[in-house]
Amino acid sequence: MFFLIEVVLKRAVEEYFSNFKVMLSFGVLFVFIALFALFDQFFFSSGSVFFSLNSNLIGGFIGLIISLIFLYFFSFFISLTVYAVHRDVQHINFDTYWNTLFKDAALKIFVFYLSLAIVFYAISSIGFILGLSFYALLLNLLIGLLVLFVPQSIVLDEINISEAIVRSIEFLKSNFLVSMLVFLLITLALIIINLIELFLQLIGFFGIMVSFFLVLVILVPFFEQTKSYAYLMRNDLLKSNEFVHARAPRTQREKPKYGVRLREQPKKGSKI
Repeated sequence: MFFLIEVVLKRAVEEYFSNFKVMLSFGVLFVFIALFALFDQFFFSSGSVFFSLNSNLIGGFIGLIISLIFLYFFSFFISLTVYAVHRDVQHINFDTYWNTLFKDAALKIFVFYLSLAIVFYAISSIGFILGLSFYALLLNLLIGLLVLFVPQSIVLDEINISEAIVRSIEFLKSNFLVSMLVFLLITLALIIINLIELFLQLIGFFGIMVSFFLVLVILVPFFEQTKSYAYLMRNDLLKSNEFVHARAPRTQREKPKYGVRLREQPKKGSKI
């Protein structure tokens, strides 16, 4: 089991650097920070954006729309990150996966994250009203653990959200140590980023911007790839193959050769 954890983390680091351009794509989301700063309904902390309603209904509505757009793009990049691991491990080509990845999986992950945010908000609000905020936090953490591998299930298994939740729970039960380690590492990383942000803010530096960069470009894509690799290892054939080659560095894959589809071929006599 500990060897499996070692292999997962080793390969996750390799995947992160071999797909570094994909990881940098999360930087596009920085554009939304400037938009969020225009509305007083948003506040920033620990690399996250928090939305709250107030008396400004028009501003709140516009802010909500921007939030949904941000969440969809975030879901899109999560899908792309999970796909990158799937492509490298099982050699899935881009054309084969286009419809599932970008037209279907990203939308499902968007709906999942939106539903999860609503559930977390409801639990936190009820806990605050009843004076049980600590227990509400524990319940949110438990739910977060149970659905930790839902994005991986949606992209890798090509299933709907409800089935993905079931698969995520099943994976957690059958791979408890690996799942708990990933969950604890994510929690620890968030705590460290929060401390970095507080320290930089105290010395007058832009701690919020730094924490956003660390979360969006490093923490989120790295751990999504870690989860994806761990999830793929439930396949015994893939696991045995990775165990055999675990000590050796991954060889550079040959870049795929993209052919021209028939409908895109130039007409006879054209200049193209």
